[in-house]
Amino acid sequence: MGHASPQSKVIPAEDGYIVRRYEPADRDKFLALYEEVFEKTRTPEWFDWRYGGPHTDEVRMFLAEKDGEIVGAEPFISFEIRGGNETVCALQPADAMVHPDHRRNGLLTRITEAAIDYYTDNGPSFIFNFPNQAAIGAFLKLGWVQVGEVATAYRIQKPSVFLKSDRAKRFGPVADVLSAAGYRARDAATLAASRRRSDDEVTVTRHAEIPAKRLARLYESAVPPRLHAPRTEAFYNWRFGNPQWDVAAYSAKRDGEIVASIVACTQETRGITTTKILDALPMVDAEAECEAFDRLLRVAIADHEDADAIAVAEDTIPPSVLSRLNFLRNDRFPMSMVGSPTPVVTRPLVPEEEAQWIVGGQHLADRNDWRLSFAEQDTSV
Repeated sequence: MGHASPQSKVIPAEDGYIVRRYEPADRDKFLALYEEVFEKTRTPEWFDWRYGGPHTDEVRMFLAEKDGEIVGAEPFISFEIRGGNETVCALQPADAMVHPDHRRNGLLTRITEAAIDYYTDNGPSFIFNFPNQAAIGAFLKLGWVQVGEVATAYRIQKPSVFLKSDRAKRFGPVADVLSAAGYRARDAATLAASRRRSDDEVTVTRHAEIPAKRLARLYESAVPPRLHAPRTEAFYNWRFGNPQWDVAAYSAKRDGEIVASIVACTQETRGITTTKILDALPMVDAEAECEAFDRLLRVAIADHEDADAIAVAEDTIPPSVLSRLNFLRNDRFPMSMVGSPTPVVTRPLVPEEEAQWIVGGQHLADRNDWRLSFAEQDTSV
């Protein structure tokens, strides 16, 4: 891209730390640090998927180094974001970390400031991400603004998993909802009623591989004006290609035409198996296809009956369908007692005096101007 070498302007700080851009020789040391911090082993294939993709020709990452060892890192996932008729490049911080022996030295702040300084007016238009409640203050101090929140709706399939002794105290307020003997009976009745009410003209197909070209055509038939990642064929082939995920795609047809689709993935984390609905089409006038979404979800639920829970972000599936199928949002009682919506923050990557908050007529700082599914989020399952 014609930039100077990552090492060309690096000067150690007084405490011996060097903050610099990532270079290809760093990958193995980065993966070792990742395993040390997150206690998860990741492969080179996973690395290439997560930090590569169709929207970048380089790994976008800044590192902290001391005595030749990588002790901190902040990688970025590269997205395209579309608003109205305009599409721009955006970055999403992911997997920021510091080795336990080097914490409380302000390294993440230094790394983030170096990244902002480099990427400002140097390619990407803005940064957006989904920090946890504990981290959001640090981003606000560095110039991010809070856009709003994204709620998640959960369909609890195995209440007993969430009510084991080590979780019982945390789940106390929802114990009656989840552990009642009639929960499964009510759920079975809900699915049976949904089957009787569903549109017999809709047929669902399970796909062994994501039909990227067909889904991209369905997306293009009804593109939302709100800010979102455009569902191109390249996006589908990349975004859902995580080698750690078990991915399933479903399409609904009426009169021989695909009218709706969902993409789901499943993975076990900390002893809980969750299936997430990562993506759904159409993204415009989804309420008009409620019965197609109902049928798609019922088939996915049946295919993933061994999952402890199924989760979906609030902008993805019509709320009436989720309510019908016993999904509970974490911004409402009772799930609000054990969880909370995910904050959304953003900031432009241009000089402050030229800061541009509008993309295609949509305002970056207005939650109503975003359409956010799990596909836009740095999501793990």
